[in-house]
Amino acid sequence: MKTEERRSKIIELLEQKGAVQVDELVGLFGVSHVTIRKDLTELEERGLLQRTHGGAIFAHKSLFNPSFREKLHLQQSEKLGIAHAALRYIEEGDTLILDAGTTTLMLARLMKRRFRSLYVITNSVPIALELSETRWDLLLLGGQVRHHSMALIGPATVRTLEVYHADKAFMSATGVSIAKGYTTPNPYEAETKRAMIKAADATYAVVDSSKLGRATLASFAALREADLLITDAGADPEFLENMQRLELKVHVAETYPSAQPHTAKAG
Repeated sequence: MKTEERRSKIIELLEQKGAVQVDELVGLFGVSHVTIRKDLTELEERGLLQRTHGGAIFAHKSLFNPSFREKLHLQQSEKLGIAHAALRYIEEGDTLILDAGTTTLMLARLMKRRFRSLYVITNSVPIALELSETRWDLLLLGGQVRHHSMALIGPATVRTLEVYHADKAFMSATGVSIAKGYTTPNPYEAETKRAMIKAADATYAVVDSSKLGRATLASFAALREADLLITDAGADPEFLENMQRLELKVHVAETYPSAQPHTAKAG
């Protein structure tokens, strides 16, 4: 098992159990105590867990994999503003890729009221359900369901994307940093996101300000691989200055007072 895969499994165990012991992980993965301690130290530095004597506990304040339902209640107004801003970059008849995220779900809800004809490719079960009532062409990618993001990921998902082409991809991220670029907690999810970017002519990153300046486990794109980052007014000024210095485009969206996409006016 590769290092990233093992570390991802450690976090999944913590999500399930709340705590793990070094001896337990040594036995499970068949590696040395030194290796496991190194894994735990690295994950603690990323804010994904908290070390304890002889083990670790889950860092509940971490950005790593809060459940999809929990995410729906975080930064709602900011995400809604980002979704409204993203509408400006969509044209009638576009073929779009929407990855699995709560901001892209908000975008999908707004799209239904604005456009008559789109072709949407997604790996998100909630987005597919949301758009199933439209008359658009809709492709739900196959693959393994990731519980916390409700995303379809894995080799089957990547293979399907290899034969499709989209005008634009709208991508979420769990972290965005100058050094690591766009990141996600799961290596298999990262592979899927890379395939989505490759399949699209243009990529728009839709990421609320709470994710900026942070990095999670797996990088799926360098900053320059996104044509535009759409974020909200809470963005750290230093981060925005660094983006400007690198000549990278950022759209800072207004924050909508309403947290309910279905009651807001699109535009």
